[in-house]
This record gives sequence, structure tokens and C-alpha cells, in this order.
Amino acid sequence: MKKGILKSVIAVAAIMVGLLLIALPLSACSNKSASSTSDVVATTATIIEETAEVESSEAAMTTQSTEIKLTDGLGKEVVLGKPAERILVFAPSALEIIDGLNAIDTVIGVDSWSVDNKEPLAEGFEGFGDFQTLNMEKITAAAPDIIIGLVGWAEADIQKLADLGVKIYIVEANTIDEIYMEITNMGKILAKDAEARELVDELKKQVETVSSKVAGLTEDKKPKVFYEVWNEPLMSAGKNTSINDLIEKAGGKNIVAADGLEGWPEYSIEKLIQNNPDIIIAPVSLAPDVSTIIDDSRFSSINAIVNKKVYVVPDNPITRPSQNIIKGLTMFAQAIHPEIFGEFSVQQ
Repeated sequence: MKKGILKSVIAVAAIMVGLLLIALPLSACSNKSASSTSDVVATTATIIEETAEVESSEAAMTTQSTEIKLTDGLGKEVVLGKPAERILVFAPSALEIIDGLNAIDTVIGVDSWSVDNKEPLAEGFEGFGDFQTLNMEKITAAAPDIIIGLVGWAEADIQKLADLGVKIYIVEANTIDEIYMEITNMGKILAKDAEARELVDELKKQVETVSSKVAGLTEDKKPKVFYEVWNEPLMSAGKNTSINDLIEKAGGKNIVAADGLEGWPEYSIEKLIQNNPDIIIAPVSLAPDVSTIIDDSRFSSINAIVNKKVYVVPDNPITRPSQNIIKGLTMFAQAIHPEIFGEFSVQQ
């Protein structure tokens, strides 16, 4: 029942009682008449009571239907009373997703690092600090509906924001499947679920387009790949990382994951020489160009160096968990299987 109909029921019931009370003095005042009157009054009271219960139930259901519940990257439940209209974004990947959902107008500020480094999507926004130094006073004055933050924030800062009543969602996506979930969650926060589904479906289609072309390769046709995160100490990417996903979906074998390592481990030069990768890929934050890798004397005997199969890629499309990860996958596919995907080219 709609609320207007319920109110009409109450009004009709009240009119019935009124008419009955008016008619009562004109009738013989018998016990039967009094009994009938009592029955009508009792019935009307029941209708009014049940109507109030239904209206109360409908009000509760309306509240529940507008409430938004989701789980962030740390596994914490985040509850919003309504879609967010004022968002502070401290995670560049989340800003990319929000832009992909055509909701950049909901952003009221970003992290200071993005402003200082002239990130394109941060243009025109003020910085509100970074994960090491949050500008609490400025954040409170901005009155955001929610803050999108990064893993690594001090627990004390998170607690202080929570004590101030600020909702916080922490981004943590380490695989392509988790990127799909981040896009879905941003859609929930913004009440743009349909747009998020469309963005996820498009990304899945693009990923499938690449992975399907190498799905039938035998193991001996999959080159061994080493992704060099850092050189001193030597670090790489193992299982449960987006880098490993990119290597595997592009038709390669990640030698670090093959050794059973997870996350972002240190990797010995001895192990690297022993596993002898066919291809080395590195981010531009480590190597401005391939000579940084090729000229490292420690690597001189490795196949990737001997055959000059070394590639430098921009950091953002490789490490940021957003829909732009497809650019990273395309570059990895070209580096690993140029015979299938064409010559390697940098995609920003």
C-alpha cells in the first residue's frame, strides 16, 4: 500500500465512526446498537493501528533501500546513508575510476602529491595532504561525504577521521579481479551501478581479447619474464599482484611467481641468473630508458640482455588499479609476444 492510500483508509474509518455516533441518538438505544457501535470503533482502532505499523515498516524499508553498504580493500564495512556527493580522493587510481564513471564533479579535493606532480585529473583541485601528512583541519572544514584513501595511512589518522565522523574507504587491489571490484564499489558509492557494470564489462572484454589470443600456447611457447621493481636491493613482483596477472594474461611465465613468491619480494641476482629470463620489463620510475637495465653488469649473461629483450613501461597503467590497466596489459602482450600483438609501443 502507498502512504496516501493508507491515510485514506484512516480517514474513511474515522468518518464511519463519526456517522455512526451521529446516528446513534436517532436510533433506539438498545444493547444491540451499543454493541454494534463498540464493534465498529474497535475495528476502526485496529485499522488505524495496523496502518501505522505498515507505514512504519515502509519507512524502515525506504531507509534500508537508500543505505549503501560495501567492503573496502582492508575488509572493513563502509556504510553511507546516501550516495556520496562530496568526495576527497587520495588514491589516483580511484580518481581515474571516478572519471571513467563521468562523476568527476563529485570530487571536491585530492591528495597533495597529485597536485604537486601535476596529475592531469588533479588539475584545478586543491591538495588536502598525503598519506603521511593529512591536513585534518582542511579536511574537516570541507565536510566530505567520504574520503577515498590508500593503504599505508597511519592507523591513528584513520581513527582521528573516524572520530570526527568522516567516512573512509581504503583502496587495496592487487589483481585484475580486485580491480573489477574497485570499479563496482566506486559505482555503489556514487549510485552509478549501471555505469560501473558497463565499465567492468568493457574492461573484461578487452582483457579477454588479449588473453584469448595466447590461451592455446603450450608452456614451451611462453617466454620467461622478470619484472624489475627495483635494483638495490633487487625486487620483483610475485603471485597475487597485478603484475603477475599481466604477465600470465599476456602469455608469459613470471619466474618469481614460479618460485612460489608472493607480493613484492626481494630476489637474489643468483636466482635471476639461474632462471635466466627471456624478457625483462621495468617501470620508468626505475629505468628512464632500457640502457639502465642493459648496462647493469650483473645481468650481462641473461638471455633478455643478450637478445636485447628489455622494455621500459610507464608506471601508472601498470600499477594503478583502474580500468587503464588494459594499457599495461597491451604493452606486456607486445613485449612478450610481438609476433601476435605487434611491435612494442608505450601507452601512457
